[in-house]
Amino acid sequence: MFLAYLLAVSVTATATGFDGPESAYWDAPSRSWYISNVAGKEDEKDGRGWISRLDASGKVLEHRWVDGLNSPHGIRVRGDLLFVSDIDELVVIDIPRARIRTRLEAPGAKFLNDVAIGPAGEVYVSDTIGNAIYRCARACEVFVRSEKLECPNGLLVEGRRLLVAAWGTITDPVTFGTSTPGRLLAVDLKTKKIEALGNGKPLGNLDGLEKSGADYLVTDFTAGKLLRVSKSGAVTVVKDGFKDSADIGYDGARGIVALPEMSAGAVQFLRLGK
Repeated sequence: MFLAYLLAVSVTATATGFDGPESAYWDAPSRSWYISNVAGKEDEKDGRGWISRLDASGKVLEHRWVDGLNSPHGIRVRGDLLFVSDIDELVVIDIPRARIRTRLEAPGAKFLNDVAIGPAGEVYVSDTIGNAIYRCARACEVFVRSEKLECPNGLLVEGRRLLVAAWGTITDPVTFGTSTPGRLLAVDLKTKKIEALGNGKPLGNLDGLEKSGADYLVTDFTAGKLLRVSKSGAVTVVKDGFKDSADIGYDGARGIVALPEMSAGAVQFLRLGK
């Protein structure tokens, strides 16, 4: 059951001029927001994609901070490295030098999407169409592949488990149409056991996933909603009316969410109430 608008939320800034912004990420050490721009078709290796860098307030500093990507999606940072998924590769970017350091192929990947960093620095990447999650260190290999992943999208490591925001069972890979909406799942990093989080009820076509206090912030891409989900599965609609609400970034210290509106070419910056 959805309980709407129980949290105060205000828009602090709107950044525009992007081309298919898919993912946002806040990196506190560099005081920067990073935004991935798909630019072309999501499944084409056309070299048109890039990463933008914004300041803490949401002002664009470098529109094409790093280019030469194809269809960049999920972003995570560890130390001086930025990791971004790109169709069937994990691209590693050197932040201080603002250039691509290396590309790690994910053999057999069909549509790499979100990225998460594990406790030992390993990188997990979801393959939404392939119903798989890859684990990357020196190379990428399949960590788990199962229909129980329900077409995984957003990823977040929490302790010894990997949380998954599932898109839902895809029946049409072209339109990403689903037979069943997605929900939040948890994968044990040791046993690889997959189970539902909370009450396990379907939520929507889930995309971004971040933790806020004891709860989770999740986007429903198709419905254009930002949701807050408790560990028991209770859902609050924080804000709706977005045009394709994609993979969010979150600055927990300030309570700021960066929400890319993919079809609108914009990123909304929202301050969450307490």
